[in-house]
Amino acid sequence: MRRWLPFLALAAAGAAEIELRAPLATTVEAAQRVAGARQVTVALTVPDDAPADLGLGVFARDRDGRWWQKTLVERLAPGEHRFSVVIDPEDGLEPLAHRAGFDAAALAEGGGSGVCLWSASASRARLQVDCRVEPAAVPLRAGTRLDRLELPGFDPAAGVVRLRTGERWEASFLPVPLPANPYDPELLACDLLITAPDGATLPVAAFWNEPQRLIDAGDREQAEPDGTGRFQVRWRPLRPGRHRAELTVRWRGGAELRWTLPPLEVEGAAVDPFVRIDRNDRRFVAVDGRFWWPVGLNLHSPFDKRSHDSHGTVLTPSRHSLVYRDMFARLAAAGGDACEIWMAAWNLALEWRADWPGYRGLGRYSQGNAARLDAVLDHAWAQGIRVNLVINNHGQASANADREWRINPWNEDNGGPLDDPADVFADPEAAAGQERLRRYLAARVADHPAVLGWKMWSEINLTAARGPAAVAWHARAAARWKAVDPYDHPVTTHWSGDYKVVDVRIAAVSGIDYVCIDAYRQPDRGGFLAELLAASTVDPARGLSRLGKPVLATEHGATSGASAEGARDADHRTAAFAAFVSGHLGAAMIWWWEWVDQGGRWAPYGAIRRFIAGEDLRGADARSAPLAVDAPLWARAWVRPGRLLGYVVDPRWAGTGASAARITGAQLTVGDPVAPGRLHVQWWDADAGTVVGERDLDHPGGALRLELPPFAAHCAFKAWRVR
Repeated sequence: MRRWLPFLALAAAGAAEIELRAPLATTVEAAQRVAGARQVTVALTVPDDAPADLGLGVFARDRDGRWWQKTLVERLAPGEHRFSVVIDPEDGLEPLAHRAGFDAAALAEGGGSGVCLWSASASRARLQVDCRVEPAAVPLRAGTRLDRLELPGFDPAAGVVRLRTGERWEASFLPVPLPANPYDPELLACDLLITAPDGATLPVAAFWNEPQRLIDAGDREQAEPDGTGRFQVRWRPLRPGRHRAELTVRWRGGAELRWTLPPLEVEGAAVDPFVRIDRNDRRFVAVDGRFWWPVGLNLHSPFDKRSHDSHGTVLTPSRHSLVYRDMFARLAAAGGDACEIWMAAWNLALEWRADWPGYRGLGRYSQGNAARLDAVLDHAWAQGIRVNLVINNHGQASANADREWRINPWNEDNGGPLDDPADVFADPEAAAGQERLRRYLAARVADHPAVLGWKMWSEINLTAARGPAAVAWHARAAARWKAVDPYDHPVTTHWSGDYKVVDVRIAAVSGIDYVCIDAYRQPDRGGFLAELLAASTVDPARGLSRLGKPVLATEHGATSGASAEGARDADHRTAAFAAFVSGHLGAAMIWWWEWVDQGGRWAPYGAIRRFIAGEDLRGADARSAPLAVDAPLWARAWVRPGRLLGYVVDPRWAGTGASAARITGAQLTVGDPVAPGRLHVQWWDADAGTVVGERDLDHPGGALRLELPPFAAHCAFKAWRVR
């Protein structure tokens, strides 16, 4: 077929008289749409005045218009002709103006198909054409097998695959036959079982991947297919030594292939780059045994219409991973090393309605967004940033709050199987769909150290999940994350408002490793963020420290809507220091990232980063303690034997953002008795993150009184015993 004729003139389908548009190609698309293998039958009458080089081919296209074609005959003589051809995945149709492979997954979408006529000569000859399409039963041409097996690092001379600890290894292969839906492990399940030198086994699932090319198209990021799809296995070895591996492929119906890979020879030092709940102090997290206190903000979406509407920020063009690439660079330069990102329908979700661009409907995943997710995690890791990854946002299962249930593909109004958003948490079919997505996500990105943890829901209390059903769902879902994730990332869920709305029955589920909350407030009703963050852990009645789990505020910024600039600014400047002395897992994350970025408000991230450098909050005796101040100030400290890390705030400024008065001559008292001895005290500017004064003092024992240096709004300090 003449690939140099990309312009296509469409003709009517069915029995009809058509006029050639040569030298443009003339297509006749059948009225019938068939998913899967299909038989195309065409009867046509070629007139005497038709060009002598008139050719005929068959084509198939998918829902996005991607086109595959195959030549049937190079020259059609005048007269009557009839052709019948079966289009199936092994027919070798070639792509036109794209690089996507032609396989069972592409055929399953049920796009149009028909025939195409062309000539290099100009012609308006008229032909009688009848084109019809019907399903075709295609017998299996060969037994089950694996094609195109690729093992990067294979050393044929030694007969081993050579790998390095901490580095991703990707093997790929193509099972034959390939089912119409390669995302469904009930149809085809591919797994690699890795056996370590000590005999421990690690099951790693394979996933279907259609290579994509991400293109900077100016105002958007465009994803284009870039090759033939394959199954891939991603593994990141953590320990050196010779590993054994067996690949298992199971088809529905019982067919199974097992293949022993060459030994995997891993070199390098043992590593563990993943975030773990600390083994000895479960209020905090560690990386490779070292204390890690994340600092960052909420980068939920590549744009924020709510910020635009509420605060007048400029709406960022929806450039997906390109937005994150640039934001990560600025966040890291400021001192940040963490963020939160939502896999929402408008961002990085893999599954949504088929009538939305880039999506394929239930049970089939967006390869464009999967490639973007890969890119986002790679960009994050290049800057040393880890991502709290939100799998589902609350609107997807809510008829009231951010009502995405009305457009959710699981909703029966949109052709789905569920008639109520509460069924998302109870229906067996929904549970099976959620499990398929977990398996795919874990197979694709769980080996990435940029994944901080799996957040199952944002603001679960705004969904239709209620009572025992919500508890049971979280218990099952958390257990399944543990089962499908070979790297054991921590799992969480999240509540809106503030800590007082947390359902402790859910938060106490053993598989919930840390608890995520909002920390919004009403500035005109009194109170301030530092007070709220401290209460979220130490409140004797409802504080979350009673759970013995880390607490992380992943949304704050005065209110969840419009607020005064001063109140938002005060929250932004106090959030990290307040979370630190309150014993949170990490710095509270502001929601209004466009407001931060467009206003150049990056200073708080560097300030807290410099203050916490070298600090470690862990310890059986470590705790958050209030400090008495002889002025209308709020003061709190994180106390460990021999070390005190404190923070002081002027509530009059912190509550509303009103102009902060300069405080002079104030004193604070550490109420618990402090043993006698020599102490070193260091005072910090909490906005600049710099030391503004320090001194040694000889403490006689008992209550420790410290005189604050002059400051406005807030300040921080450190005190430690000099040995």
